[in-house]
Amino acid sequence: MSWNAGLEPGTPAFVIAGDEAQRLRVIAGPGTGKSFAMKRRVARLLESGVPASRILPVTFTRVAAEDLHRELVQMGVAGCEELQGRTLHSLALSRLMRAHVLLATGRTPRPLNDFEIGPLLSDLMATHGGKNRVKRELKAYEAAFAREQGDQPGALTAEEVAFQNDLLRWLRFHEGMLIGEVVPIFHEYIRNDPHAPERAEFTHILVDEYQDLNRAEQQLVEFLAVNAEVCIVGDDDQSIYSFRHAHPAGIREWEEGNAPTDVGLNECRRCPVQVVRMATSLISRNVLRDADRILDERAENGQGVVAIIRYQNLQAEVVGVAERVKEFIVQGVPPGDILVLAQRGVIGTPIYESLIERDVPVRSYYSEAELETEFAQERYTYLRIVAGQNDKVALRWLLGLFGNNWNAAGYKRLREYCEANHVGIWQALESLASGEIHIPYTGPLTLRFEEIRARKDYLSGLLEQGGIAAVIDELFPADEPRVRDLRTLLSETLSGFPDADMAEFLRLTNEAIAKPEIPEEVTDVRVMSLHKSKGLSAPVTFVAGCIEGLLPQRAPAGSTPQQELDFLEEQRRLFYVGITRVKASTTTGKPGTLILTSSREMPMATALGAGIAPAQIVYGAARMNVSRFLGEFGGHSPAPIAG
Repeated sequence: MSWNAGLEPGTPAFVIAGDEAQRLRVIAGPGTGKSFAMKRRVARLLESGVPASRILPVTFTRVAAEDLHRELVQMGVAGCEELQGRTLHSLALSRLMRAHVLLATGRTPRPLNDFEIGPLLSDLMATHGGKNRVKRELKAYEAAFAREQGDQPGALTAEEVAFQNDLLRWLRFHEGMLIGEVVPIFHEYIRNDPHAPERAEFTHILVDEYQDLNRAEQQLVEFLAVNAEVCIVGDDDQSIYSFRHAHPAGIREWEEGNAPTDVGLNECRRCPVQVVRMATSLISRNVLRDADRILDERAENGQGVVAIIRYQNLQAEVVGVAERVKEFIVQGVPPGDILVLAQRGVIGTPIYESLIERDVPVRSYYSEAELETEFAQERYTYLRIVAGQNDKVALRWLLGLFGNNWNAAGYKRLREYCEANHVGIWQALESLASGEIHIPYTGPLTLRFEEIRARKDYLSGLLEQGGIAAVIDELFPADEPRVRDLRTLLSETLSGFPDADMAEFLRLTNEAIAKPEIPEEVTDVRVMSLHKSKGLSAPVTFVAGCIEGLLPQRAPAGSTPQQELDFLEEQRRLFYVGITRVKASTTTGKPGTLILTSSREMPMATALGAGIAPAQIVYGAARMNVSRFLGEFGGHSPAPIAG
């Protein structure tokens, strides 16, 4: 199929696919067909003879990259097999592994999972004012990287310099890297070397969801694109990642120094008419946006079905959502056509468990689902040790597990010995265990090491006899609910890469855990946060927990009036993204169904644990108000009903 097959000349999709401008900017609302147009643009480049290795499609998720590849294969585009769509994180990690980059940066690209931060905090807290102070300094360090340190007002204090020096010493000794450092370190390398070969690696760059990149990531794109044609696509109305320091102003300000050709995609081809009208009314309440931009409805999509349900309490809401999902399935709706969104696991996880009780095929995509428990964390860390006993981050975590304060005091002496004698941790521990050396007050570490070594030897034997599958079965039994989701992820990775060795298998699974993705082609009901739903769609979409304090959350304490406004507007954008996940397809009998639910009460402990501020406390229960966003639909939504 040719790149322009079925495209009408002069339409926005045709222009996006066919325009040969050096700089092209596309502002595309939800469901307007930007992914379709981008795929056709890549097809044109390949058909014109541009080598796949010279094209860089930058996506926000791995699934979007895989979807691009699958679509091009279906189109029969020559050369698409070699095309590699990448996230910037994946691109940066792969480039940091190159020998000349390793030499230039002096860092090891082994990202730490969130749970592996615990020993780091304990090792630094004695010198830097306690664990909470270290957490704040760590957050500030990563935030400065994301914003680009040159934009930070003022110089670092002596305490901040001392903390960063000790942090970097810890990371270098353990041959690790914070997840938030991966892109910035690559950015720093390429910025500081005008002759870096990576600057001229690509001749055509396409960036999806540009508004979701932080400033350092956007600047990295500029360095990669000095001599390349660039097309960026995004929509600041859908910018919802301020906690990752997303820089939505970047897409508005991109014309400075670029003089781009601009194209707008405004017709929502996904949502039913009623939802488009609700979404347009909702987002128009934001003042920090282009007021002239609207989302156009598509009459062919039909009106759709919308329901707003108010339950007496959270338990009733959980049961009510689960029962309605079950009813849809009984009526013939495929489970994969149903999406349940809840911004907190305290709402989403009970719905997930309630669906399991009803024998509904379901999968949870909350970040804590994979490595929520210490039980799962320990077993996953043993996978790392089997892949390589010199994984110092993994070994440090296992050594501290079950110990007081991660065995920080004894480990400090062990590390000092290793640094003074230029030996590895594993080697030093073997010498301690054999009595060859003696380090005071390291007895608990030695005993713990002997347990780790015995377990590692047993698992290595299983690996040799039965391969990776045998190790998965041992560490993540099929009948163990605490590792249910993690076992599924590992098994899917193994089936997708059956020839991978243990090191490559761990690299793939760790990336999936560190930056979890949600496949579009699924056979299960999907339960996830609104943030995770970006880029997805479903004929039946629930948004649960539509209450004040959650949608929207309250701005952080101490926020200025402007910061409170910024925060509220991002929360509104998040809700806008959530309700526009619903997909209509009248030709296949799918009108597009949106169900918004809330509850009047929940246990006080549940509200506090999720950071939800109640409107009232009545006999120990948190009384909740319905989300203000439900009143911003401009009369286009139905009246709420009691659940």
